[in-house]
Amino acid sequence: MAHARPTTIVSGRYPIHVLVYEQSSEAPTICMAHGIFVYALALAGLALPFFRTGYNVVHWDLPGLGQSGGPRGGCTIPEFADAWQAALAFTHERFGSPIFTLGVAEDGITCYYASANNPHVGAISVHALLEQGDYDGMRWLGPDWWIRVIALALRVGALVRPSTTVDAGMLVPLDRIFGGPDEGAVVRLLGGDPLALNRATLRMADMLMRKHPAPVRYEDCKTPVQVIASEFNRIWPLEMVSANFERLGCEKQLVRLDGAGQWEYSRRFHDRYASHVMDWFAQHGGIRLAPA
Repeated sequence: MAHARPTTIVSGRYPIHVLVYEQSSEAPTICMAHGIFVYALALAGLALPFFRTGYNVVHWDLPGLGQSGGPRGGCTIPEFADAWQAALAFTHERFGSPIFTLGVAEDGITCYYASANNPHVGAISVHALLEQGDYDGMRWLGPDWWIRVIALALRVGALVRPSTTVDAGMLVPLDRIFGGPDEGAVVRLLGGDPLALNRATLRMADMLMRKHPAPVRYEDCKTPVQVIASEFNRIWPLEMVSANFERLGCEKQLVRLDGAGQWEYSRRFHDRYASHVMDWFAQHGGIRLAPA
């Protein structure tokens, strides 16, 4: 908090909470958000390696999550994508271009949606490369027929009682996300955090399962894209992410995190992850992390 300056931008009807880590002199800039179970301040451990290296970092909360406005756990993928566009516009106005964009977890989807072929974006790094609503990205729920049953039930529920909430862990089990040696403590910490996503509305759950094709097909992407895939990801399997990576028509790089699950909430993991991202951004005008 000694380095982060909070501010607010507006996306549609919602105020978006932003933490700006600003260098004292001209520097390259990263724009990033977060996955649905955390928020910018809870993920500061990933933003800080970039700031320590010399980047400006614009780190913001998705609408309805963290400290941003909007119905708690009730916003949709299109609203997330709109917020990304508002954040990129703010970042460009404040720091100019190029902007380097970073998307982790579910946010990797909307990061790509907003960044691909954006003239102000110099390079993209994402942890999940898939289209929203792709059944291959929901395999923890079961086979296709069962996913269709769940999707239909949520569609009906969202029409009848859109603001009714369910345990967010029913959407994506937390023990499949956090795979580090002491992640039970992290899950308990988030479970008691009023800013974390513990309850999701049927409206949000329904929209997470609907198909939202990427505005720019992977084959038509011209912006350099890095995909970081975890070897033992139990949410988005390495094979699925790799297959989508192969479709990219742009300059690209696939990084495999050997021995890693979807995510680990530790400085060791954050620094390891950030080093791969900075290697990629350095190839496109950014700064490389000095060896520890």
